[in-house]
Amino acid sequence: MNAPVFLEDLKRRVAEHPFLRHPFLHLVSTQAVSREQARRFALLYYPHILRTRLYQANALGVTPDEGIQAVLAEILYDEYGNGDSSRSHMAVYRKFMRALDITEEEIANPPIIPEQQGYIDTMMRVTQGTDWLAAVGVAGIAGEWPIPPYYRMLLQGLRTVPGLTDDALELFIGHIELDVHHSKIVEDAIMPYLQDVAGQASLWRGIELNLNARLVQLSGLQREVFGSAT
Repeated sequence: MNAPVFLEDLKRRVAEHPFLRHPFLHLVSTQAVSREQARRFALLYYPHILRTRLYQANALGVTPDEGIQAVLAEILYDEYGNGDSSRSHMAVYRKFMRALDITEEEIANPPIIPEQQGYIDTMMRVTQGTDWLAAVGVAGIAGEWPIPPYYRMLLQGLRTVPGLTDDALELFIGHIELDVHHSKIVEDAIMPYLQDVAGQASLWRGIELNLNARLVQLSGLQREVFGSAT
């Protein structure tokens, strides 16, 4: 299939992946979330937020195409607050943590559960590997496409937490529109490399590895936040 048709088929596969139907997302989007549950989630998700930019930087480093490099650099610049360190995505997320009374010591030493470590290891391995199109898939596509529906579900629960305002939830709210833009510029940049089966297979390999690792990550979060696992 040609590149545009392939991308549409890929979007369908991503939308239908079990990650977006994980029981954790059903729980968080259909019931009230307590401050303690939100607090546990915020702390356990922080190692993920801290490393997102590293995966994008790795993908930029292994990608030979300057146009794709420029797109990944633009996404990285957004991650770092467009030059304002107080607006970096890490800093904006810390507003969420502080709104839940997470201490500075806890912020400096966030726990990493095994499922989160597995996600980190997968992302580091693929983005530092020799298959650069898989690296773009794992960080530049799978790190963008699923986020709007994912974060909408998180917000349904987090907005029920006593004392949490939309300002505290800015990281999740902002990414819904931002990641639509990021997805579009990555799609446009990689289109020339999706004209053959080999390029299409490499991109899907990266995307699928990301989504499968997210599936495991959510099982760990479900156990720690809600006291149950799949």
